[in-house]
Amino acid sequence: MDLTRNRVLVRQSNQEGESAMQAWKRGAAVAVSMVGVVLGLATSLGSGDNGEAVMLAGEAANWAVPSGSYSDPGPTEGGTLEIRGVGTFRYEFAGMAASRPDLFAEGRFSAFDALAQVAARGEVDLEYAYDEDQATYVVQSINGLDGWWYDVRLPGGALERTALRMDSYPVKDDALVYLYIEDPSRLAAIQTSFRNEVARRTSGAGQVVVPTVTIKGPRSAVTFRDVLVTSHGVRPDVFRAGAITALDVLLSLGEQGLIDGLELTWHAMLDGTMVNHYMVDWISLPDVLGEKDASCGYMDEAATEGLRGFLTPHSHATTEIHLSSDLEILVAPEYVEWQWLCAAS
Repeated sequence: MDLTRNRVLVRQSNQEGESAMQAWKRGAAVAVSMVGVVLGLATSLGSGDNGEAVMLAGEAANWAVPSGSYSDPGPTEGGTLEIRGVGTFRYEFAGMAASRPDLFAEGRFSAFDALAQVAARGEVDLEYAYDEDQATYVVQSINGLDGWWYDVRLPGGALERTALRMDSYPVKDDALVYLYIEDPSRLAAIQTSFRNEVARRTSGAGQVVVPTVTIKGPRSAVTFRDVLVTSHGVRPDVFRAGAITALDVLLSLGEQGLIDGLELTWHAMLDGTMVNHYMVDWISLPDVLGEKDASCGYMDEAATEGLRGFLTPHSHATTEIHLSSDLEILVAPEYVEWQWLCAAS
């Protein structure tokens, strides 16, 4: 059996629950997929090497990824940091300091950590500070210049236009972290979005309540209001207990009986590139579904309304490797949208 792509089908039903448990006890490899991203769909979803399906009962207590359903040894080498107009540098995970040990598990690091390591070696002059109102470390200047932002290119992909906190973006081996002077209006919108998220979480006494969650299926769309999102510990190998990711939005909807089920897949490799993440193949929801398609899947967008116009629209960029939803940390977005996308023919 090819363990690079094994499927878990989670449903709001007890049917076949006993056979699923028997399959699990026989050691069937389980898997679950990435939520906010469709990657290499033409290759990965159309390959047909799905492994053994496992049916999990959909009671509230069971909307969780079973432990041992994936294997990610973690990064061991390092990658490249490029600062436009300054130079290109190498970062190494060995000896790297974690700026957010409250967020990342031991041995895992962020894009900001890569920059901080290069600065600690004296290769660039970096000024930064932790901003409580934005809940993130802010790059104030590099070599005396301000206005910096970053993008990331994961191995096998292209530069991904980010609007995520730099100190919560997990980096992998051979990832490129690219810094540049951002358009002032976009940078201001990102920072305002971060402040709004923190204010929303504070007003909710620390709870993450998303005002609008929309699922855009192949036939129609459905919207849920004021969705309480809780942590399900999907990736304890990467994040500390309590971290909330984009994937937790769907798992929380399932617990609350608002969706019928999820079809999730773990990917170790995509088209020869090691990715080690989950993908969301299917969301079971009446009147939204249409027909399943092996070359299609769901990806998410999570932000505040003021940032929407500065985000790169999702498209058929199915040959690119993106950050997956199980690795996308949420603070308190104003909206989360799931969109059904298919590989270009």
